[in-house]
Amino acid sequence: MTKTIDPIALREWIVIGAITDVQQGVPYCTRVLGQEIVCLRNGDSFEVREAGSDRQPQRQVQVRTRYGHVWICFADSPRPMIDITEFDDPRRRMITWGGVYVRTSAQRLVENFLDMGHFPFVHTGILGAEPVTEIREYKVEVRAEDAEVWATECMFYQPKASTAADTGRDTAYIYRTSGPFVVVLYKTAEAEGEFDNIGMLVQPLDEEHCRVFGYTLLLEADTTDTEALHFQQTVFLQDRLILEQQTPRRIPLYEKNEIPARADAASIGYRRWLRAVGMQFGVLPQQAKEGSPP
Repeated sequence: MTKTIDPIALREWIVIGAITDVQQGVPYCTRVLGQEIVCLRNGDSFEVREAGSDRQPQRQVQVRTRYGHVWICFADSPRPMIDITEFDDPRRRMITWGGVYVRTSAQRLVENFLDMGHFPFVHTGILGAEPVTEIREYKVEVRAEDAEVWATECMFYQPKASTAADTGRDTAYIYRTSGPFVVVLYKTAEAEGEFDNIGMLVQPLDEEHCRVFGYTLLLEADTTDTEALHFQQTVFLQDRLILEQQTPRRIPLYEKNEIPARADAASIGYRRWLRAVGMQFGVLPQQAKEGSPP
């Protein structure tokens, strides 16, 4: 797999690992958008270069550290990185989890994160439970100069919305998708009127394989870091089992296979945004011919 030439993908800031994953003086080798890269750390400074077939460093690429992770961009003029103001809130604790390998496209992962309809069936007893399966109407809009898709006024009954929750309740959700590889969730916190912040930062290894890095910014103090970590890992590993069975692995953007429904509004908005910007990496942009492989 060679590096993609899709300009939309190449302009994105993409996470390659938690800051703590990159050790002083030890080459950190991974793959992004089909391109092998090498990251070197010197104190608080990071250098990332493309790697040749012999794994030797070549062209330097842009690198930043933010939100507890290392981000890279291949383009000289990157798209602005998402601004998550909750990281400036001193009341919040950050719990990170990640580096989970998944055999699917990055866009499939983002779309699954946006889908409330699977809660009662995949996350039974945690994020949902039968017979409460109705998806109430919510709003989807494009913001931030056509760079982000927001789903607001989402509400869903959950038996155990968080580790600290001891009873079921209606949980408010706001979904924020920034570009093709980053999605953030604002979710009812234990403190009244407040929202926890949960993010999923996807590293597209190639068009059909990726790694997932996540974080949770918690407000409440009753849950330990270990308990919060186990909660998020349990939910995600349930998703992973479903994601790796979906075919095709790349997300279809052709409208004939989309049947709009209220439950799919966020997913449809995300797919339409991908189509509108002309995304080519990790997607099936047009109807495949009958009998041809996905």
